[in-house]
Amino acid sequence: MDRKIILNKLELAYAPMSSFEFSHSKEDPYIEYILEEASLYIIAQRPILTFEYVFPHYADHALTFEIHQKGNPNKLICKFPFFQKSLETSSKDTIAIAVDSLDKDTFEPKLPFKNLYGFSVVKQNDGVNKFIKWFSPEKLLQNWWAGLIDCEISGDYSSFLNYKVHYIGKATKQGVLKRLTGHSRFQDILSMENPITYKDLPAHEIAILYFKFNDNIQIQSFGGSSDMDEMKSSLLGENFPSQEKIFLDVEKALINAMGPKYNRELFKGYPKSKDGLYKDNYSYVSYSFVDPITLIYRNGEIRGSRKHDDADSIVIKENKEVSVVKMN
Repeated sequence: MDRKIILNKLELAYAPMSSFEFSHSKEDPYIEYILEEASLYIIAQRPILTFEYVFPHYADHALTFEIHQKGNPNKLICKFPFFQKSLETSSKDTIAIAVDSLDKDTFEPKLPFKNLYGFSVVKQNDGVNKFIKWFSPEKLLQNWWAGLIDCEISGDYSSFLNYKVHYIGKATKQGVLKRLTGHSRFQDILSMENPITYKDLPAHEIAILYFKFNDNIQIQSFGGSSDMDEMKSSLLGENFPSQEKIFLDVEKALINAMGPKYNRELFKGYPKSKDGLYKDNYSYVSYSFVDPITLIYRNGEIRGSRKHDDADSIVIKENKEVSVVKMN
């Protein structure tokens, strides 16, 4: 009996970005370059994360701080070394930290700094300041678990990564930043959603999650009466769907499973479609997330994981049955 299976793993192409950060980054060519492979995005909401008790220990060559989230009883204790390969910094450099306060009107410029939404690492050599990297709490966490930076972090970081899904979209014909600029549903969410925490601005709570594929694994088995041309095409990889086609399918799968409030089309007839994987006749299709995020929707949640085969999946069997398979 012939069987064709495809296992698709999605990962964040960039750290979750608040609407406020997006307004400052949407024309940044560097971020646009990073997001070239990201053709799926989710607009979600979570309580604001902040850096607290930020203190530079120059004797220890490190910045210490805590990460807090409004309404979350947990906190993360962090130590960020100034000198590390990922920043291209060494003991020969003079390092400075620039901070961004969530409320500039009440900010007190004295140590330790509190209520920060971001900080920048700056290299000072020969009287010249060179910007190295900027971090929000989510960017620091995502860079850390992805192995992009060195940082000591203790605490339940997964509890800071719960996102209430409002909208799911694709950007296969243009860059995702251009797609979101002036996006009507994005503006609707900012205008109509109430803050989770009283008095907080939706611009700081609404977040955009950008996704690319971490892997697409196709497995195909053939029976004794299988078509030889089909077997040859499989061995040569000629029958493997394009990334665009899989992105078109995963958008429909996620919307069908989660029914986001602001999506007009909920694809209730999925997996049937003209531009997804329906005509490829897969026996089994799965979509999962390799980051430790949790996507919350009206009837449940989908949890990602860095551990192999420990993430929840959206599964489509025999081109008919769609379900969310929970691992825990």
